[in-house]
Amino acid sequence: MLTCRSYSALVLTIVFGLPSLAGEASSSVAPAPPPASPPLKLIFSNLQEALDPWGQLHISVTPVRLFRQCEPLDFTVAACIPKENGTWEVFGQQLTPVSRGKNPYDEINSWKLIRAITRDGEKFENVETVIDQPAAAWTQHMAIAYSPLAKEYLLLKLKADSYGFAYTAFFSSDGKHWQPYEKNPLFYDGDAISLFWSPVLKRFVCVNKSLQPYRKHIRDHGGTTQTLHDEALRDRRVLMMRSSPDGRHWEPSVTLPDVWDRHGQKDSLPSGFLTVPDAQDPPDLEFYSGNAFWYHDRAYMMVLNYAASALTAGKHAPHLDNEWWTSADGLRWERPARGINALDVFPEVIRLESSPLIANGMILFPRGKLLLGLPEDRISGISARANGEFSTHSFKMPPAELRLNAAVPSPDRLFASAQAYVTVALLDENGAVIPGFEADKCVLSNIDRRDIPLRWGDKSARELAGKTIRLRFTLRSATIYAVTATPTP
Repeated sequence: MLTCRSYSALVLTIVFGLPSLAGEASSSVAPAPPPASPPLKLIFSNLQEALDPWGQLHISVTPVRLFRQCEPLDFTVAACIPKENGTWEVFGQQLTPVSRGKNPYDEINSWKLIRAITRDGEKFENVETVIDQPAAAWTQHMAIAYSPLAKEYLLLKLKADSYGFAYTAFFSSDGKHWQPYEKNPLFYDGDAISLFWSPVLKRFVCVNKSLQPYRKHIRDHGGTTQTLHDEALRDRRVLMMRSSPDGRHWEPSVTLPDVWDRHGQKDSLPSGFLTVPDAQDPPDLEFYSGNAFWYHDRAYMMVLNYAASALTAGKHAPHLDNEWWTSADGLRWERPARGINALDVFPEVIRLESSPLIANGMILFPRGKLLLGLPEDRISGISARANGEFSTHSFKMPPAELRLNAAVPSPDRLFASAQAYVTVALLDENGAVIPGFEADKCVLSNIDRRDIPLRWGDKSARELAGKTIRLRFTLRSATIYAVTATPTP
């Protein structure tokens, strides 16, 4: 029987097409044999995944919290990539100031790319320097992703010059030996970045901060758009979504020099390329950055929000908060938990800036001496304050035991333990309850676990292996995060 940890590794093997660690010292753990089909996992991040709903359902999210303090790292983690043997390949950087200017982006820094292996996000093995760049106007911004199609890593690193922030690409087939792209820079844009591979699009997706002229009610430190001859227009921070099949050719191809003349006068980027606040947002909201990553069969992104402040007029205001977003492909995003806090350690940690790793049932973000995280598969879930019902999409039942990731009562309703419950029924492909698997035979209360066994008396859904079924949930003061299947002999 698979443990939670090895099960996670198998899921990620299917989704990411993991690079091998053959020949490395930490590869003594034999890779698990691939299953005949991807392991079953249903996670919930939008109400479209709740079929035939009744009652008032809503999407809950789990904020990232401080998991524990660790020995401080001497590098900043930028990316965590799963390996076939259950370990994680970690890339980080060391940025060393050489000379300083009038503002942080006039600094000259030397830059090293660090590669290491970890099993738990706390201890790192085989730490080595794989890029050592001489002093230049390198900034702290960096992101790495892996293409399972090309079996190639892409690194994007920002360098400041007279046009702005140059997105500079490096490529590697093994994570150790890197080559700069001969046509660098790829493009110019804002100074915050994240990068991941979308297996749905079969493309790299780059999410970065961009700028849009906007008539701000409270002016902060952003520049004016002089070409429009309107001093009231300031730079509003918004998000740009780009994608590329190979990391070399990007869509959209628009770059700030296209709209930025040599005197630094800016005109607006085409609004269709930008992700901007909408009518439901506060009128002064800005999207400062988005830390996006692929998780199982969808993308999640933690977006750092910003608003100017009347107390710091003409200057950079404090950041506002963070918010979880989700996407089926990585380009088109939904905000099912608008305005709900996504980072409990804010403002000690302003934002996340790396992809996570999964270990020992936790989604972890190493950050200096801090290890941040949340329980596995619990970024989002479906909740009901009063009674609610929904069904899952149909799936072919594997020869396995069904397990439920749920909190009964919900974490924000711990006082409701006497009234909280979840019941589960199994439906056939026509939506009828399967005899012996009625809801009143599977009742859950006062339980908060990632692996609750689903049993109907002495019956198991494994008896239905090969059949097309659905789960029907009834819940009150509870949150359902995920359904998984544990293979059995």
